[in-house]
Amino acid sequence: MMFQDRKEYRKNFNAEGLLYVAGEVLQLNCYDVSLNGAMVEISPGELLTTIQDFEALLNQGRQAEIFVEELMLAGEVDIVWVKREHNRIMMGMEFRDVVHNAQKLWRKRRSYRKVGAFTADVFIDKERVIAEGINRSVDGMCLRLTGNHPAIKANTPVKVHVGELGLSALGKVVWVESNELATRFGLQLLTIK
Repeated sequence: MMFQDRKEYRKNFNAEGLLYVAGEVLQLNCYDVSLNGAMVEISPGELLTTIQDFEALLNQGRQAEIFVEELMLAGEVDIVWVKREHNRIMMGMEFRDVVHNAQKLWRKRRSYRKVGAFTADVFIDKERVIAEGINRSVDGMCLRLTGNHPAIKANTPVKVHVGELGLSALGKVVWVESNELATRFGLQLLTIK
């Protein structure tokens, strides 16, 4: 039997989450989810504030990352549409690479991590080091440097800039693994510009 109405196989509820898009982390309320996508209400950010900003964003790129802890859902999405509805900014998205029921992933970290190389400028005190990005999420990243860097210690505040992602942030080092050949470290992003 064919479904007469899309609502028969779409789940309606209200769950809060995060959307990482265009270098900015935005709050969202997820109202309507299916196996293929979701409809969400987006809270304006610092850069993306109006419906016109979101419409312009669609012309530049449609990729984003979503994280909804209550649904145990994390991953990559394509933004399909944006519209203004009763003074709210609504967005439709299609799941591209999403993990559902990711309990094991979530026991280790609070959000989805995208693996992929990128270059980051890290500023510690007045020293600038160029790091290789290993992976990233909405609230952190793992970086690697050649050689041993004694200035990189847990709880050290840093500034980070990733030009290719359009990301500038203040953060802190949360863990370090180092030997004479290489230094790997995790950054928590505290304030994203």
